[in-house]
Amino acid sequence: MKHYLKLYLNQKKLFIFTVIIFFILLSLFFAFKDSIYKEPIYYQDYPSAGLEFFYYVHSVGQNPYHFICLLLLLPNIVSADYLTYIQKHTTYMIETRITQKQFYRHTFLFNILMTFIIVFFIECLVLIVIHIFYLPIVFQNTIYPEHYHAITQLISSHEIINLLLFIPMTAFGYSLISALLMTLSTWIHNVYVYRCIGVVIGIGLVLLPAFLQIYIPIDNLAYIIQIQNFVGLGIEGVIDNPLSMSHVMMYILCTFIYVCVILCLAYIQEKRRAIYG
Repeated sequence: MKHYLKLYLNQKKLFIFTVIIFFILLSLFFAFKDSIYKEPIYYQDYPSAGLEFFYYVHSVGQNPYHFICLLLLLPNIVSADYLTYIQKHTTYMIETRITQKQFYRHTFLFNILMTFIIVFFIECLVLIVIHIFYLPIVFQNTIYPEHYHAITQLISSHEIINLLLFIPMTAFGYSLISALLMTLSTWIHNVYVYRCIGVVIGIGLVLLPAFLQIYIPIDNLAYIIQIQNFVGLGIEGVIDNPLSMSHVMMYILCTFIYVCVILCLAYIQEKRRAIYG
């Protein structure tokens, strides 16, 4: 672990993280300024407005800033450096010692782990900043009417439990996207293009279900693969979940589908690396 930290975490990486976090915090300002949450009367009527605003930040459709900033960050955590090292044969001695396959697999898992830790930290930072500078985070266990879309209780009716589950589940969701982006690096040879590819892939995955629903008999089934299922769990609330599944079941099913795709692409990348070096 220490060796990989030295290899992939450096001053340049720290600068990139700092810039992205700055833009994430800046996006909070614009999201708040353009939302109903800035109205004092809203907080007076809904004491959980601060918590609602935290979830609102994760709405890809209404507030894409947070999503785009994280997509800019993901390729730059580990995989862009891995692509650079491979092209320049920087890690030749390491691969000779532990084999090319092991180095790739260790880096692949390290990328997932580091993405989870960094996104988890960012989510907690956003929550703290909202609490201090925008609206206080207050937990209430309000009983809402049936079918009411309460974004503070999408996983559990207990708002504290809901939050404690939402943050790690979201961090893991972004870890999956980061893993997917790493598997695509085998087809992208320009490192500078790859560093920005997260936004293109992310937006493509947002639009893909809308495109697919035209061609399948049960159109809502296309939304099983929408990226919002694991980076903004149930927050969009645009349509009913297909097959009357809960948000958690949608998260699990969508995660399973993406994991299968990622493993297949990782296998192809590993084989291509063995052939082409």
